[in-house]
Amino acid sequence: MITGLPTQMGKSLLLLTLLLASSCLFAADNEGAAPLPAGVCPLNSGGPSLLGSQWRLLSIYGTPVPAELEINLTVGEDALHGSSGCNDYTTNFKRVGHTGFMMTGVEKGKDVCRVLPTVRGGPTINVGNWEGSYIRTLQRAGSVQQEGNTLHFYNRSGEPSVVFAKKFGNS
Repeated sequence: MITGLPTQMGKSLLLLTLLLASSCLFAADNEGAAPLPAGVCPLNSGGPSLLGSQWRLLSIYGTPVPAELEINLTVGEDALHGSSGCNDYTTNFKRVGHTGFMMTGVEKGKDVCRVLPTVRGGPTINVGNWEGSYIRTLQRAGSVQQEGNTLHFYNRSGEPSVVFAKKFGNS
């Protein structure tokens, strides 16, 4: 009977697990990441380049955006900018690891948002509520994936948060 072997194997497996975990943490550290080539957007999650692409918001956490409301974004090298309903905004982001990002600040106008009518005597759209919800949700984004002509953002917990449709032409 060989004694001590299971204990020694257990220690070796634990050490291997710790080494792998620490290398994953190191790889996720932005300082250890290789610099991106010029013209490549760090917002990408391994898909086609998003640099300069324009998008219109479709939904926030599964709630469809009313057709009368225009919320959009354009992807830059280190910032997203667009209209958040009634104000223009810019939110900067930085790369985290190889496929993630983190929003680092938001600047937006201070115009008072109006209430939009839908149909005569029907419900109204509180643009300020939509704008606030959009900006708060976008600030919590941590990854993105393009699926055809849609762009899906996920919060830092990995839950789907906002979905955009690609804008074509001057629409």
